[in-house]
Amino acid sequence: MPIAPSFRLRLIALWLAPFAAIFAARIATHSELAGRYPRAAGLLFVWIAADSLTLALIAKTPGNRPGLRAALGTIFAGCVIATLGAAQSVRAALLDMEAVIAAMALTGAAFLGWSLFRAFAVLRRTGSWQDAAGEILPAQLVKFAAFELGMMRLALVGWHRRPEVPNGALAFAGHRIENQMIAVMLALQVIEIGVVHLVISHWSMAAALILLALGVWGVMFTLALMNGLRIYPVLLMQDGIRLRAGPFTDVSVPLAAIASIEPSISHEECKRRDVLRASLLTHPNIVLRLDPPLERRDILGRPRAIARLAFRLDDPAPFIAALRAHIQRRPA
Repeated sequence: MPIAPSFRLRLIALWLAPFAAIFAARIATHSELAGRYPRAAGLLFVWIAADSLTLALIAKTPGNRPGLRAALGTIFAGCVIATLGAAQSVRAALLDMEAVIAAMALTGAAFLGWSLFRAFAVLRRTGSWQDAAGEILPAQLVKFAAFELGMMRLALVGWHRRPEVPNGALAFAGHRIENQMIAVMLALQVIEIGVVHLVISHWSMAAALILLALGVWGVMFTLALMNGLRIYPVLLMQDGIRLRAGPFTDVSVPLAAIASIEPSISHEECKRRDVLRASLLTHPNIVLRLDPPLERRDILGRPRAIARLAFRLDDPAPFIAALRAHIQRRPA
């Protein structure tokens, strides 16, 4: 089902509004009026930061009824942001008000104590540090951090890992051509990093170092992508296929849902919302039509019905032959 443009704008505004309000309040703390009344400016900044984050939490929570612990977390986050982001004179005035600091400390202690208790309970029940950390920090932030750590591990030690193939599964590689093209881009990326660093360093060494750090992160990300494409091949199992494209795509499709194998797909068709394209830089050479379509959600959480899978393998003929044999053996 397509998402109305008004809903998309509302969703974007919901994410940007609190940050815009906090940024505007931070600028106001550097004004002449805030310098004359630093205590009032500090209290106002704390209220705006805490209130905007809490209102955004209420708007994003189903039923507009967030839990008390989540509300305590947003209020405490607003207090910390206001204290650290205020102008120096306003910050000094805030830190000089003992009652305000005590209220912030009690709010933070209540939230952290409650969250740590729940985190230990989740850790004991599931054994997952990621799920436990999600009780303290925002779940999306924890998920993003876990993904980044996994990518860095792939970049550093992924060269020594063998492809991950479960017992009883057939693996089909699709990384050779992709990695050759990515390697060319990586070489150009390294050259660009060196040139940009040398040029920018003549004007600002701080900016040059920041850009250098971002460039190194990009190189590590690219290395992780190359290793991931090799480590996670497409799998054919007794009950279906597992379509993997590095660390980004991992989709399991039962054999009963594969209606046909199509000969080709056009570049324009690959852009359709009901087509899941798993090849990064090359054109797909295998297209599977699904019936019924596969239900998935995109990065924004919107529902998406996948009617065709399009991906590329280094040698598609063995995969097609093995898939047809599996389909013929499946029960009617």
